[in-house]
Amino acid sequence: MDSTISLEQAENIVGEYGKLLSGTEPSIYGIPLSLLPYEKEQIKIAIQTLILAIDKEDKKIYNGLIQAYVYLAQFIEDEKVDIAEKGRIILEKEASDHNNENATPQDTDDLELANQAVQTINRIKTDMENLMSEISLLIS
Repeated sequence: MDSTISLEQAENIVGEYGKLLSGTEPSIYGIPLSLLPYEKEQIKIAIQTLILAIDKEDKKIYNGLIQAYVYLAQFIEDEKVDIAEKGRIILEKEASDHNNENATPQDTDDLELANQAVQTINRIKTDMENLMSEISLLIS
């Protein structure tokens, strides 16, 4: 894939991605990658292109592009979102059962799903930090 795109292409790509973001709740458990209107890398390049082209004084657009860039980390493989969602349910049940003396212990499969959910959360947080560092280098 070409690492440069025109300003018009970048505006179209970011515009479609922005529409998706405006109708999507952020999630620490991930958002299905299949929802993205373009490949993740294309969106990254489009955002980078716009950040370098816009007036830095327009803080609302500038900060919105940075935020949209970092949000890309939340888009992960669809299967991992499904696993993380199942793990989230188990984690929430575990938290409520913790206050209940009659709760039954979780089985091994449930614990594994909960563990995978925590790993997914940690991966998303790390990826968000990495994308923030990446975009910070670009704008500095």
